Amino acid sequence: MTRSFWKNNQAALIVAAVLIAFVWVGWSTMGQTTFVQTALSGLTLGSLYFMVASGLTLIFGLMHVLNFAHGTMFMIGAYAGWQFYTNPTFIFGLLPLAFALLAGLPAGTLLQPLVRKLQLPERWQKPLRWALILGAIAVGLAGVIGLDFRGLAATAMVAVTVGVDPLAEATAQEPLARFWLRPLLLALASLLLAVANQHPGSRQQMLRRHRRWPLSLALTGALASAVVASVFREAGALAVLRLDANWRFLLALVAGTAAGGALGAVVEATLVRPLYERHLYQVMVTLGLAFVLMELVQVLWDPLPYQMSRPPIFSQPGKAASLLAWFSEGSVTVNILGVTFPSYRLFIIVLGVLMFVLLAVLMKYSRLGIIIRAGVQDSEMVESLGINVRRVFTMVFVLGAGLAALGGIGAAPFIPVEPKMGDTFQVQAFITVVIGGFGSFTGAAIGALLLGLARAFGDFLALRFSLSPAISEASTVIIMAIVLLVRPSGLFGRRD
Repeated sequence: MTRSFWKNNQAALIVAAVLIAFVWVGWSTMGQTTFVQTALSGLTLGSLYFMVASGLTLIFGLMHVLNFAHGTMFMIGAYAGWQFYTNPTFIFGLLPLAFALLAGLPAGTLLQPLVRKLQLPERWQKPLRWALILGAIAVGLAGVIGLDFRGLAATAMVAVTVGVDPLAEATAQEPLARFWLRPLLLALASLLLAVANQHPGSRQQMLRRHRRWPLSLALTGALASAVVASVFREAGALAVLRLDANWRFLLALVAGTAAGGALGAVVEATLVRPLYERHLYQVMVTLGLAFVLMELVQVLWDPLPYQMSRPPIFSQPGKAASLLAWFSEGSVTVNILGVTFPSYRLFIIVLGVLMFVLLAVLMKYSRLGIIIRAGVQDSEMVESLGINVRRVFTMVFVLGAGLAALGGIGAAPFIPVEPKMGDTFQVQAFITVVIGGFGSFTGAAIGALLLGLARAFGDFLALRFSLSPAISEASTVIIMAIVLLVRPSGLFGRRD
């Protein structure tokens, strides 16, 4: 029994022994204050790494999709959350268009039986599909041409750089008399794309049966949401700005996560889905997407770093004597084992732990998690049970991108919000997944912890002995090389 326990938990026991020895040596040689300060900084970095690596564990570790735009999801979440928290005019200005695009999806599925009944010669089927796609692009462009995206985005930049009252800038929306046609055109474009995806006239694809009432409910809800969002664009932005800043920060977390998840759904459905078995093309497409999104962000918000202000609960002057005292005082720092540490960094650590717990519960104990793991192992068997594996994979991509975006908005008050902010974290996330083992959430958490501590203590040693900062940056790669030499499948990975 002892031998079996050692064999099943060998990696975990070795990591625990290494961490215990590391704590003992560090505490005895560095002193309590310095060690605790550096260790907490390492935990903060580790939490940030895990926020990105958790989504990458799903997309890369389970689905084997080489998504080199994953760091961009981190960046998009930071920008969306920062914009929402500072001045949500841009977000509310785009909400009607997003709901309009969503309306076309259930409408196209409702029209599926009618589309498949079209009697078309085979030579006309492909040209018709491309005509619908080109028509959708043309109609979609007509719906957004002339909309001042940069002006809407600049409302947050003006509030940050100039100090203008955000309430005065929240009314910079296009008049409803000119705006109402835009959601209508985008809904039509989405409908054309959905119809084109049904392959009109084709008899080669199996006709899926869908319940009509959920689709009708989704269509009605999307259209109603588009109308309401169009009418209340200015009022919605003003209502959010008048909220308590702490509640607005929580809503910004939701907004950033939703933006990343929505982007992930679009990327999976349009770019990744045709390339699941073509890994080289996945690299090329996602790399190109990362560059495009980075340039788009620079066009909208300029290539300047912005600092998101921390909510009042983490920014009150003074130092709390303990965590319990911080809950009542909301001070900017808190006393941890005799060390003065920023309270928002503790929030980042807690956020990383919560993400790990929720993700582990979802994947191990929920029906969705079981379907995801089964679909990865044998998609044909799961499909034969009546489960739409394609939709499940889309949900996985949405979840992975949303987790990365949540990490971005969580990190926004801690690091500058800039176009290249996701590059470093993406590299560290790939290293984390490789160290932990593909598809292992525990491995991703342990890998992120090791990398965060390595960077923090590497920076300390480089500063103390006047060494090059590149040494601490190389420490993460060194850890990866050591792990791969000992366990080529990662700490918690399984050999195929």
